[in-house]
Amino acid sequence: MIFEAQPDDIDELYELWRLLLDMQQSYHVVFRYRPGSEQTLKAELLNRLKDKSTRVFVYEIDDIWAGMLVASLRPGSAGFKLSNKGYIGETVVRNEFRGKGIGKELFEAARKWLSDQGADHLELQVSVHNPGGIRFWESLGFTPSTQHMVLPLREPGNSKKN
Repeated sequence: MIFEAQPDDIDELYELWRLLLDMQQSYHVVFRYRPGSEQTLKAELLNRLKDKSTRVFVYEIDDIWAGMLVASLRPGSAGFKLSNKGYIGETVVRNEFRGKGIGKELFEAARKWLSDQGADHLELQVSVHNPGGIRFWESLGFTPSTQHMVLPLREPGNSKKN
């Protein structure tokens, strides 16, 4: 069953979100989080839950939160043909539930909501070090349009400003 997470769901949702964050740790420094930052990370996730242009879809099976997907509407410039971006953010399905169509169902729920909100196209980012994720999104019709590149200006952990 798919439902939209609410602010009261923060603890359960954070557990799922951490699965994704932990998986991404080895991909690139941009995904790494600071030890002891649970409250800050929860606050970030809570802000997303409270954002009126964002929805967090959760898939539940037998009282287990099996997966989640964050979807946001990000209006762009009316000067472009595609000006109302539906953005698919963090998406994760627990390992034991993968291959059962849960990710696709979460995506379809997000796609419908974003379309109903006026999105004229969908975008997302997936790590180049996540071939399974790339294959999943391509199977749903996504194609590459840009290469997102990152250059850290400081070594992680060497400055309080990181």
